[in-house]
Amino acid sequence: MAKANSLYAAQRNAKFRNSTSHFITLVDRLNNTINSLPTAQAKANWALSLKKAIQAFKKSYPNVKDFKNRKIFRLVQAQDIPLMDIMIDTTMQREPDLQWIIKIITNFRDYQAQPMQVFGRDIGWGAWDSQHTALAMYLIARDALNLDLTTVMVPANIYDVTSRADLRNLFINMNTTTGKNAGKKPLDIIDIFEQMIYGVEIDGVTQVEWVAAHAKWQHLDAAGVFVTAEKFNNTNEIGALSRLNEVMESSVEVVRKFSIYAGHIVDVQQRAINSKESPIILEFLNLCEQQDISYSDEEIVDLTNHCIDLFDANFDAKSEYWVQVHNANINAYNKMHKGMPKHLWPEPPRNAKNTPQGIAFFWQQMSVTWATPKGANFAYPKQPFSVFAIDAKDLF
Repeated sequence: MAKANSLYAAQRNAKFRNSTSHFITLVDRLNNTINSLPTAQAKANWALSLKKAIQAFKKSYPNVKDFKNRKIFRLVQAQDIPLMDIMIDTTMQREPDLQWIIKIITNFRDYQAQPMQVFGRDIGWGAWDSQHTALAMYLIARDALNLDLTTVMVPANIYDVTSRADLRNLFINMNTTTGKNAGKKPLDIIDIFEQMIYGVEIDGVTQVEWVAAHAKWQHLDAAGVFVTAEKFNNTNEIGALSRLNEVMESSVEVVRKFSIYAGHIVDVQQRAINSKESPIILEFLNLCEQQDISYSDEEIVDLTNHCIDLFDANFDAKSEYWVQVHNANINAYNKMHKGMPKHLWPEPPRNAKNTPQGIAFFWQQMSVTWATPKGANFAYPKQPFSVFAIDAKDLF
């Protein structure tokens, strides 16, 4: 299969191939993140948000002139280190979330700010966590207080840990808090998935789940697909895959076959993978795996082309696919209850654009128009749970 023509996907996936830690300054980390925003409007939105956040900070702390007076700027007491000596390991920490930095500055509470989480290096301090706090402190020092950055000291917890695998596990374990009152940004599924890739690619982690995640990424990468999330403002880029739940839950082989589908879609249509598309295709492939049905790579491509020919492989919530799904279910509902007094009919099916409805329709569609023409000996999975038997005339 030809690799998808997506320079952006290649750039996104290349970051996982660093063979060693890659330390950059706070300034570079922030600038690189802003510069990677896909549009000028996104950059302008960030600049405006930062301006408002800085104004909010100044309003909350009108008497604060620097980081030194801990009576009026009540940072936690810990060993102070130079702010600009902090180095971010880009292979250890998740990508910065610019909006989270804005939230920290806007709602800054001096007594709540956590110490930097660092470990000793020959030059400077390696931050295994706290990059969002460090970047917020850097912007406050630079833009709110106009300090000489070389003189700014911040509290730090210094960890006597040398094993990268231990540091990575510590990072995950310390960042899985959830809830509306969480004072720290929890790890999203994309962050955990990326940590697993880095862990195997760079640190040689051998945990089964991590190795599986790394193998899945390799298949997606080979197909010109990159994993991402809404917070990175790039889910519409060619090759973007922003829903990872089913990827994480599926086997490596199922993800490999999905990668064949996704790669062909990206090659032919030059688009992102829709968030309603990936769960339907993955659930269909999981259904096959559960019933010991294994399609060849060529058959997966044939299935993909069939979707393109039938409905442009368009699973978007506003597409004709979901119109067809709902109309087919309504017709099947009416047929099932025909002859029964109307007041005894149950509530009709709603236009729920979810995976169960989508996969039930997809199964019947592919059964009739893709599998049946191939003959009685062609393997096809048994029907998944479905309330209504859809009439062939209501298919594409």
